[in-house]
Amino acid sequence: MIIPEEVAKKTDDVYKILVEANQKDHNIWMEYVFLSWQWWFCFILSIIPWVLWWKYRKKESTNRLLLGAFFTIFISMFLDSFGTELGYWDYRYELIPFLPAFFPWDLSLLPVAFLLLVQIKPNISPILKAIFYAFLSSLIGEPFFEWLGFYKSINWNHLYSLPIQFIIFLFGYFLVTSTSFEEVKRR
Repeated sequence: MIIPEEVAKKTDDVYKILVEANQKDHNIWMEYVFLSWQWWFCFILSIIPWVLWWKYRKKESTNRLLLGAFFTIFISMFLDSFGTELGYWDYRYELIPFLPAFFPWDLSLLPVAFLLLVQIKPNISPILKAIFYAFLSSLIGEPFFEWLGFYKSINWNHLYSLPIQFIIFLFGYFLVTSTSFEEVKRR
């Protein structure tokens, strides 16, 4: 074995503890969360924003906009999972208990808010939009979900999210508005 036996044993022991903790968490989810009003609220927040965006989107820009949305989803889920694993925050009501991230927030609310801001008033400065996005998500969204009891900040201050959300919006914006896309030629 390439890995020293002592390291493998310690890793196995920690893994067993994690599996046990996850099973307990899943039992709590099945008993208290699944199909509760909080679960249904998460379900609705995961679906309705996308349905509304799909109905009112700028149809000729759908693919380009979705690229920005997927970028936002990827970064948000990565950072959310990272913060959860490091113990900065935790979620009490998850749509799916197998993800350490808050599904409605990362996969629906943040990307759809991004999409709306990119589409609405295209002549407004992306810096102003990024400030608004960061303020909306960090100082309104996070405290609102904490107040509802969905989110619990442990070692995190909402102000820390401001520059992160600002940067996420700007990167996504410049990705979506880039003119460097090459046209695919068909044979």
